[in-house]
Order: sequence, then structure tokens, then C-alpha cells
Amino acid sequence: MNIVQQKIQTFRITDRIIDLILLFVSARLAIIAERVVHSKSWHGLDPQSFHFSALIIIMIIWTILIYLLESDLVYRRTPVWDIIKNTAIISFIGVTTTITLNFLLKTDFFQRSTIGFFGIISFILLLLKRGSMKYFLSSIRQEGFDPKNILIIGSHKRAERIIHEFKEHGEYGLKIRSILDPDTSRIGMTVDGMHVTGDMLNFKETLKNLEIDEVFFAVDLNMIENIHDIFTYLDTIGVSYHMMINESVHTYSDKHLNIRPISSNYYNMPMLSFHAIKASHFKLYIKNGIEKVFAVLLIIVSFPVLLLFGLLVYLTSKGPILFKQERVGLHGRKFYQYKLRSMLVDAEELKEQYAHLNEQSGPVFKIKNDPRLTSIGRFMRKYSIDELPQLFNILLGPMTLIGPRPPVPSEVKEYKDIHHRRLSMKPGITGLWQVSGRNTIHNFEEWVKLDLEYIDNWSFLMDLRIAVKTVSTVLSGTGM
Repeated sequence: MNIVQQKIQTFRITDRIIDLILLFVSARLAIIAERVVHSKSWHGLDPQSFHFSALIIIMIIWTILIYLLESDLVYRRTPVWDIIKNTAIISFIGVTTTITLNFLLKTDFFQRSTIGFFGIISFILLLLKRGSMKYFLSSIRQEGFDPKNILIIGSHKRAERIIHEFKEHGEYGLKIRSILDPDTSRIGMTVDGMHVTGDMLNFKETLKNLEIDEVFFAVDLNMIENIHDIFTYLDTIGVSYHMMINESVHTYSDKHLNIRPISSNYYNMPMLSFHAIKASHFKLYIKNGIEKVFAVLLIIVSFPVLLLFGLLVYLTSKGPILFKQERVGLHGRKFYQYKLRSMLVDAEELKEQYAHLNEQSGPVFKIKNDPRLTSIGRFMRKYSIDELPQLFNILLGPMTLIGPRPPVPSEVKEYKDIHHRRLSMKPGITGLWQVSGRNTIHNFEEWVKLDLEYIDNWSFLMDLRIAVKTVSTVLSGTGM
């Protein structure tokens, strides 16, 4: 399943989950309405008013009806009247079917007034949700949902079809950043309103400068010189790619079995996809959702600590409370990482002065007993308190709770090709490197090896283990 299909599937599953939550809320509100009408305490629960089994039946019936009537629903394209009509039909058939089943089974799952209120409330909530989704998806059409930067190779009919479909489904966040063609005579030509910006000589530069997430080869691969080297480069830096099936692809896949191709059909075009990471888009979507919830909880719990040490930073040293630094995230995206300031205000200017004390090999600068640390900063580093503002980076989107650490741009400039692969997942506050004795790991290659081990073997269980070890590391005061 390619990235397009994964994103659509993720969206539809989330859409159905929201519907089920709204049905549950509708049932609870219907019970409250029925009890108020009959002068009972509104917060009570009475099986004679609405039995739990009725909720299960409703969930099944409404899910089937939504699937039958809205399986091809595209919010942005569907007229408002059609949305109203479909929602009304779902609610009417759902209510009448539920009442009929209750009668035929000779049960007392609910009072008729309760199911009547449920039908009205569920219709209103489902309609409001669909209207909101239509407005939301239309308003984010230019940026899309969880945007992915796409590079298209090719500019003939196959490429035109893919480009057209991506533009038609802009709400899914598939942004075509550039079109390249191995035929130099095609440079400057227009494909469905977009220009061919270069040939394959611009390939590596385009990947890095435009922060490309996915590459689609919509061209005969025999036209591309050194195509196997290009595949190897994409595998090395961790960028997923998709192409039409031909002999060149089979030859390559036979030699590189560590990345297994997935065959799929997209708009009647057979494609072979090579994914940079094994985790599916849907699993990573769940990971990001769970970590955002945890980030909110951690912000609430740690807020007094943030206030206390923010005040101590302000009182004990000159300069701002927060330290803002540009970092590099997923596939080269730049963002600002926030920390409580633990160093002198001119720490960056003093970096060259203390370069001889650097304990790390490679493009990383790290000193265990850094002379630029303030007294409060040293304590905060010891227990990782200075990292707390990064929880807001999680809510803003560029970071996750667990993942590879985000490097600074100057470090990335010195990266070898293989090092770029550690940017194929969103960076995290903590990760495998941090809980594997980061104070004792001075070889940058070992650091990268741990990050790649995390990316290649990621699972929810691995994240749970890292989270538990992180708590132990923080409490033991080995965070520096």
C-alpha cells in the first residue's frame, strides 16, 4: 500500500471512529433528555430507558448504513444538500431498523422516547460533524492534512495522471514540490499547470532543498542513467519511492532484499513501492496521537516545575528564560526547538573557544562538564528539566516524544549519505541513544547506528520500553 492509499485509509478510519464517538454521545444525551422529560434525575442510568445492548446494536446498524451510503463520500466535492440527505436517510433507517429489531426480538432495550431523542440528536451531531469536515478540508486544501512533499520523475501521460490525482486530492496533504524529467528537452514544459524544473542532474539537490518525503517514478526507468545508484541513494538517506513495474525494478529488488517492495494499484496503474521505514503511516499516526495526549498531560503535571526553574533562570543569569535553536527534523524540515536556557547567553559565540574540549567524534559538539553551563543549568541538565519546553514542540508537530534527536543545520551539512537516514522519522525528546548510555557513547557512528536500529525496528513495545528507561534515567540524574 503506497503513501496515498495509507493516508486515505488513515483518514477514513479516523472518520469512522469519530462517528462512533458521536453515536455514543448521542445515546447519553438521549438518555438525559428522556429522564428530564419524565422528571427523573438527569445523570442517572436506567436499563429500562436504554439498555447497553441497544448501544451495540445501534453501533452495528449505523456503521453498516454509513458504509453503504457514504463509502464513496468525498467531503470537499459532495454538495451540502447531498450530505444533509444522506445523514437524514442514515438516521431514519437506523432508528426504524432499531425499533423493528426491538419489536421482533420481543425485548425492552429502550423506551421509544429515548430512541426518538437519539435519532434527532445523532442526526444533528453527525450532520454538524460532516459540515465541519467539509469546511475544514476545503480550508486546508492548499496545505492539506499532515502534508507530504512529493517529487515526480517524468512528465508524459503517466506523470500527468498522477499529478492530476494528487492535485484533486489536495486535502490529503500530497504536495508536489517539483517535477524532473531525464529528457532535458522537457525542462520548462507544463504538466497539468506545473512546470518541469530540471533533469536528473538536479535530483539530489531537489531532494534535500525541498525536504522531499516521497518520490514517484512515472517514467520508463531505462531512460534514467545509473537508476540502480539512484535507488541505492534513496534507500541510504531513507526516502520512500514508488514506480511503475519493469525489469529494472525487479533486478534491483532481487539484489536488495532488506527493503521489500510492495505491489499496489493506484488509479489503474500498477506500482511497486519501496518504503524507507517498515512502520505504516497509520501506526505512526496513532503514535503521534498518543504522544500528543501524553505531552498535554506532562505539560499539566510539570507546569509548576517549569514555572519554578523559569523563575530561577531569570533570577540567576542574564538573558532570556527560553533558549530557541534551529533544528532539522523529518527529511530536512527546519524548526525551532525550545528549552529552558541552561547556558550563558553568549554560549554559541563561546563554542569555538571550547572546541578542543569536544568529546564527540563526527559533526556533533558535546562536552560533559561544559564550562558554559550556569549553576542552575547544570542541575537542570542533570535531571533533563531543561528539556520540558520541548513538549510544546510535540503539540506543534515537528517533534515526537520518542525518536532520533534533532541535529542542528551545521551538523547536517557534514553528514554522509547514510547519516541522512536518521531524518526519515520525526525527531524525539528521548530515544534509544538517550537510554543506552549517551554519556559513554562518544562515537558519532555508534549514535547513528542506534538511531537506525530504532527506525528499522520501531514498534509500540519498543517505545514503551524506551519511555520506562527514560523515567529511570531522569530520576537517576544521568541526563547530562
